Amino acid sequence: MSKYCVKKPFTVVVAVIMVIVLGVISFTSMTTDLLPAMELPYVMVVTSYPGASPERVEAAVTAPLEAGLGTVSGVKNVTSTSSENVSMVALEFEQDTNMDSAMVALSTALDQIRGALPDMAQNPMLMQLSPGMLPVMIASVDMEGMDIYDLTEFVDSDVIPGFERLDGVASVSGTGMVEQTLQVTLSQEKIDEVNTRVLASVDDKLADAKQELDDARKKVEDGRAELESGKTALEDKQAETADQLAEGSAQLDSAIAQAQALASQEAALTASKTALETEKKGYEDGAKQIADGLAQMDAGLAQMDDGIARIDAAVAGIDQMLAMGLPEDTALSDLMAMLPTQELKDAVQALMDQGMTTLEDLTVGREQMVAQKDQLTTQRAELAAQRDALAAQQTQLQQKMDERLPQIETELANLETELMAARMMKEAAQEGLEKTQEAYKQLESGKLSAAAGFGSGQAQLAAAEQSLTQAEEQMEQAQEKFEDARQQAMKQADLSTLLTKDMVSGLVMAQNFSMPAGYIKEGDDSYILRVGDAFSDQESVENALLMHIDGVGDIRLKDVADIAMTDNSAESYARVNGNSAVVLTIQKGSTASTSEVSKEANQAIEQLQEKYPGLRITPLMDQGDYIQMTVSSVLSNLAWGGVLAVIVLAIFLKDFKPTLVVALSIPISLMFAVVLMYFSGVTLNMISLSGLALGVGMLVDNSIVVIENIYRMRSEGTPAAKAAVRGAREVAGAIAASTLTTICVFLPIVFTEGITRQLFTDMGLTIAYSLVASLLVALTLVPALSSTLLKTASEKRHPWFENMVNGYARALRFCLRHKALPLGLAAVLLGVAVWQTARMGMEFMPTMGGNQVSATLTLPQGTKRQDACEMADQAMETMLQVPGVETVGAMDGGSTASMLGMGSSSSSTVESMSFYLLLSEEAAKDSQTLADQMTRDVQEQLPGCELAVSTSNMDMSVLGGSGMEIVIQGRDLDTLQAISQDMMDLLGQVEGFIEISNGQEDGAPQIRVTVDKDKAMQYGLTVAQIYSDLSAALTTETTSTTLTVGQDDYDVVIVDERDALTRENLLDYPFTVQVQGENGETEEETHTLGEFATVQTDASLSSISRDNQQRYMTVTAATEEGYNTTLLSRQVEQLLADYQVPEGYTIQISGEVETIQNAMVDLVKMIALALVFIYLIMVAQFQSLLSPFIVMFTIPLAFTGGLLALWISGQQLSVISMLGFLILAGVVVNNGIVFVDYANQLRLAGMEKRDALVLTGRRRIRPILMTALTTILAMSTMVFSQDLGAEMSRAMAIVTIGGLAYATLLTLFVVPVLYDMLFRKELKKVDLGEDDDE
Repeated sequence: MSKYCVKKPFTVVVAVIMVIVLGVISFTSMTTDLLPAMELPYVMVVTSYPGASPERVEAAVTAPLEAGLGTVSGVKNVTSTSSENVSMVALEFEQDTNMDSAMVALSTALDQIRGALPDMAQNPMLMQLSPGMLPVMIASVDMEGMDIYDLTEFVDSDVIPGFERLDGVASVSGTGMVEQTLQVTLSQEKIDEVNTRVLASVDDKLADAKQELDDARKKVEDGRAELESGKTALEDKQAETADQLAEGSAQLDSAIAQAQALASQEAALTASKTALETEKKGYEDGAKQIADGLAQMDAGLAQMDDGIARIDAAVAGIDQMLAMGLPEDTALSDLMAMLPTQELKDAVQALMDQGMTTLEDLTVGREQMVAQKDQLTTQRAELAAQRDALAAQQTQLQQKMDERLPQIETELANLETELMAARMMKEAAQEGLEKTQEAYKQLESGKLSAAAGFGSGQAQLAAAEQSLTQAEEQMEQAQEKFEDARQQAMKQADLSTLLTKDMVSGLVMAQNFSMPAGYIKEGDDSYILRVGDAFSDQESVENALLMHIDGVGDIRLKDVADIAMTDNSAESYARVNGNSAVVLTIQKGSTASTSEVSKEANQAIEQLQEKYPGLRITPLMDQGDYIQMTVSSVLSNLAWGGVLAVIVLAIFLKDFKPTLVVALSIPISLMFAVVLMYFSGVTLNMISLSGLALGVGMLVDNSIVVIENIYRMRSEGTPAAKAAVRGAREVAGAIAASTLTTICVFLPIVFTEGITRQLFTDMGLTIAYSLVASLLVALTLVPALSSTLLKTASEKRHPWFENMVNGYARALRFCLRHKALPLGLAAVLLGVAVWQTARMGMEFMPTMGGNQVSATLTLPQGTKRQDACEMADQAMETMLQVPGVETVGAMDGGSTASMLGMGSSSSSTVESMSFYLLLSEEAAKDSQTLADQMTRDVQEQLPGCELAVSTSNMDMSVLGGSGMEIVIQGRDLDTLQAISQDMMDLLGQVEGFIEISNGQEDGAPQIRVTVDKDKAMQYGLTVAQIYSDLSAALTTETTSTTLTVGQDDYDVVIVDERDALTRENLLDYPFTVQVQGENGETEEETHTLGEFATVQTDASLSSISRDNQQRYMTVTAATEEGYNTTLLSRQVEQLLADYQVPEGYTIQISGEVETIQNAMVDLVKMIALALVFIYLIMVAQFQSLLSPFIVMFTIPLAFTGGLLALWISGQQLSVISMLGFLILAGVVVNNGIVFVDYANQLRLAGMEKRDALVLTGRRRIRPILMTALTTILAMSTMVFSQDLGAEMSRAMAIVTIGGLAYATLLTLFVVPVLYDMLFRKELKKVDLGEDDDE
């Protein structure tokens, strides 16, 4: 290869130009992100179950979901959390699972499970977890002169659409925006007014009966007057009074009273009948309206199905015609003649009637039909959903009608019978009255003489008095019956029970209807038939007709409810520097580049601010800033590393030409690597760019070794071309082996799992690409350039370097004579490093600083929303007073929910407030000190509140958890809680842990209703029935439909708080039951909850967690600044060893410690496998099993240097620093390979062993030092960089520098000593009888 390149240099030049061009194009086209593309094998299933306790959620929702979803193919682990109102099930899949297929399988499984979930539970929501879920940007928006209402309208109409139009933006959501709804609140006062009108109508219908009763009363009173008159006449004219007259009078009075009582009874029965008929009509009218609505919707659905079918048939016909392969300009008239069937010909004729002439028109028509079908399909889905909701209302009303209408029919039948009997009795009594009156007249006219004396007359008057008194009593009874009938009619005509929120919601939804029902054809013309007219404004909703009552008129919605526009301004909180604002959360699409979306969003911010003077949009969190910060830092380090490498070459070679050759190899190798990265799908991210920066120091190693060997031969007088070919060939095997050893350390990544594999694959590929590129450049470009540029080269003298080499040769001879000294020193340092490592703390990822800081203010439990807003204002004011804080934005809700764009809740209490801060550039360099000061100031200002500050919105430690976690598994919740309390006490004994919690402190106070099952069953009530009734009573509002006014949509919410449950009236809640009376008939009875249940108040569980259907509870603790979680965990393990765990329960440490241990185990496996591969490669290179062992001894020397470097610099052992050890395993052997390979060549040439070792040291010390220094200096820029984001790669650089420096130094001494000890036989050259081909 080298010979070919020297002979044909123009071929090399062409290849270099192509690499540069492709490299530039690839670099400008590559996607830039913070981290490599990672697919996390996790899916969350979130199900809302309003009003349910954690125990109820666990039993009714979580358990069925776990059982059904746990059997989906690929599921590795199932964990869940059952909280109040919400179930969250987390599914972990195997690493190689196709998550798209998994999501489809989960959707299918959920369809089968939904039937087993409670009716009140909402549809489960699938959410695949990925780093892309975090928002690209969180920005605050405020505008001068606008209140929150105007700002909301402006943001919704101008700002959000401006961001949504950007490429790659998936969604933009706002927090703090005022959302308006049309609230319909049923008013008991208005209902009472309508009831008064209804009652007046009933009174009108009962007026005739009341008049008859009044007439009867008057007649009785007249009879009393006549009786009194008779008494007087009897007293005055005793002789003229007779027994017949008194008896006739009594009979007449009795007949009159009986007739009037029967008339009153008839009037009461008539009133009851009228009331029942009114109630029946109310039910039938409501049912008819709903049935009419359903019929219209069914007709609409059928018409839409017919339209879709016709479109499908038309599209199929067009497809069949297009499939014939005819030219697009073929006339349809010509095509019709070629069609085989009359059906196709008729279809073509129909298309021609619509104005289509050619096949090209058919394609356009087909697209229009497909679009029309999509529109019809969407409209059909919406109509079907509305129909299902209305059908549910019909079912509820039908259940009531099925229960009540038979009762009404029975009562009407009984009343009809009683009324008929009463009328017959009334007629008979009237006939008797007439006869009695006639007899009385005869007695009066005949003036019969009294057959008895005065005493007999008095007796007759007393009898008449008694009869009249009985008549008056009968009148009172009739009056009471009338009043009872009137009260019954009023009760049955009361709209309070008929107008429920569900009934009103169903009617409003049915009235707000406008859908196409189909087409009406008249000849060639088709007309869309649209049925209904949706509400267009608030007035149309107010005038919605609910029912019509005879005698009362139309009852409209505004007659029974208060209707007004409401908003959530009191339920949301968003501020920036104390001013009202809207906080926008911008999410990117799954395939979009974070940096590109961030860049376009910032450009859109500038354009919007220019367009609208006074508008301020402040990014509070921007991933693009971190990406730019990291990329700039790495590229800066890369550039400086290249410059320092060139400086090293210039110092050692003191010749411009060989320095230029090696310097040119750097950009060309990088361009080659970038091309390979682009075509293999590697993005520009922190990991891959760190690999490039690391590779800058290493990719010149091969070129240095080759150019140094060529330069040495050229200085010895070898012709330039020959020196170029022979120099490259002499070291080709060694540099190829050293390149392979570096590359192979990343090969074991394929055997790891999880985050470790996804994080480090990009770095391994990047380093491999750069090293392969450097090897090709060293063996092709360097010889080609050397043969031209070094034609007149002569070695420059380096007095200082020659003195150093002479000193090294003397020291090496000393070490060869006293081998115990270097070996003993290396062993002692290795022991010190191992001992110190055992005491060293570990972390998953270093903390990444920045000028964007987030904080969460945890408020005291039960803090009211207004108080929470005031506390947040005070905290914001305190934060702004801290030096270095430029901007503070705040919103209600936890930071996780806010970052995921989940917004805030409408609860009356607030648990936490989220803050986003922007720091000055100077303050960002020491953000931790600022965070500590801010925490102290805020907690002093707000006692009882806790402020948790994250010094970076992109803290990579979140990938591995944070702090200490102790997981307790078992069955009984009370026992779990008791053990968790013990664990909290145990963690409290360890200094360094703060914020210790078992997650149950936030359990809401609960009212526990204990039902006496025996007493309840006496009334025919079960616990489930009691629960169902109470649950329905607690639901006071429902969203009925959507009101569209212009471009704005408003939810129409029906609110019914007339009989809202409270703690005071809970035990008085009535239950109406059906019981069997003594006569065997079914009767209704009402009993209160207090008759068969007791109530007590206590604290509920905050949540119930399960792992593979096994309950567990987690105790968490945050690690205080200055302490290390892994070191503290060792103390916890000692305390756990003395704890007696109850039988059936387990305790294990999890969280950050477990993540670190798993990652470290993976890395140790990678290093072990890498060592095996390195050894095998060197066996192939040296053709010896012993020589590789000598080189392998440099690896523990490198690890010693790396550990000592971490210790001296105060760094902790992390996954990133372990990556440095992995790199060292492949890098440090390179010098050993070069040393041993050249020593073997000298010995094969006949030189004595020790002389060969010393000469090898003298000749190879320069390339060894040059390669080591170029790598060390290139990495030093990462160590000393003050750029934001440099913390991420600093630990890896420190390990690499320390290990490489120490290993290089000792390689020059320990490797020769070991070589001298182990190689005792003479090397023999294998002669195949072939001459070397120069």
